[in-house]
Amino acid sequence: MRLSDAQVWGAIAGLVVMVFLTRNAFLVVPMRWQPRGAVERALRHAPLAALVALVTPSMAEALIAPGASFASVWFDARLPAALAALLVSRLAKSAFPGMAAGVAVLWLIDAMA
Repeated sequence: MRLSDAQVWGAIAGLVVMVFLTRNAFLVVPMRWQPRGAVERALRHAPLAALVALVTPSMAEALIAPGASFASVWFDARLPAALAALLVSRLAKSAFPGMAAGVAVLWLIDAMA
């Protein structure tokens, strides 16, 4: 199935509108409709969960690739970068330093290869 340019741009515009509305919904709804308790705490972790959902398939690809060995996985840079991001995020109790550490490890291993 081939999509026309108008269909592709329509899909992109629709996604932009949906993301904008869902991300900003809590700014315009009345205070009594705001999430509380467990839902509010869970929403704090949504950006990090989205990042994990994007990175995990890439890491799994490195692990299950034909001919993958222990050394090839570690020099692939994706798994060590993800582990560094996880470790630093847990130690710093913040996602930003973890992401910075993951990118630094990714660049370092790619520069050595």
